[in-house]
Amino acid sequence: MIATKNKFRVGDIVTFKNHPLLYDYEIRGDGKYVPPIMVVKEVIFENSQKKTHDEVTGKKIAEKIKYICIYFDDNKSEFIESHLYESSLEHFKILHIGRIDDPKRLDEHHENLVDEISRYPLSPSYEYGKIIYFKTKKLEILKKRASKTVSSIKGKSQTEEKITLQYVVSYSTPDFVTIGFKKETYNDLFFNDGKVKRYVSTDFVKIQWYNPIQQKFSEQLLPIECFTDIQPFPTNRPHHPSEDIKS
Repeated sequence: MIATKNKFRVGDIVTFKNHPLLYDYEIRGDGKYVPPIMVVKEVIFENSQKKTHDEVTGKKIAEKIKYICIYFDDNKSEFIESHLYESSLEHFKILHIGRIDDPKRLDEHHENLVDEISRYPLSPSYEYGKIIYFKTKKLEILKKRASKTVSSIKGKSQTEEKITLQYVVSYSTPDFVTIGFKKETYNDLFFNDGKVKRYVSTDFVKIQWYNPIQQKFSEQLLPIECFTDIQPFPTNRPHHPSEDIKS
């Protein structure tokens, strides 16, 4: 039996293919139309009866492979799922964030961000009460938007342009604390003919965070592949006395 080929797997970081940073180093124009950077939660294969082309024109209108992708809506402080076809997505590795092609574009956070995040393990190890991070955190926080201002030069007929760079932190996530773990089982991963129907995670972690919108603590069960335990930014935090306590 020939395996169905999918471009992305559970835990991969992807974005909608019109993301401006796939094509430039900075966001230009209205930042509210920038799509989120997401993590693949599930891969779904349509059955053989799925119509992918219009019967009259013969034009393609759908695909056999789609993905459930998840991102964090920072305006509501909650996770959102989207069902997207493969042709609508691109891998984060071609985003122009933290690349070192142009040394003038380096800042204090650059190492080559894409390479750094590519080294994340597929999933972190689980430990109760551990702090973990959604895989897109650093990517979303370090997006940049360029804005141009034009002003007249005093005493001259010419004008001068000034480009200002600002961080665009939409879809950024808090740090999460692990409060549970669950092994999931399924009975619908294959079609009757034995072909793959879904690729899913079997290991789910329950996370908790403070939700400032609802002014309470929220929690959710998500695939462990959505997270990393590699701290996204260096810290010089002081030693905490609780670290000396042996359980």
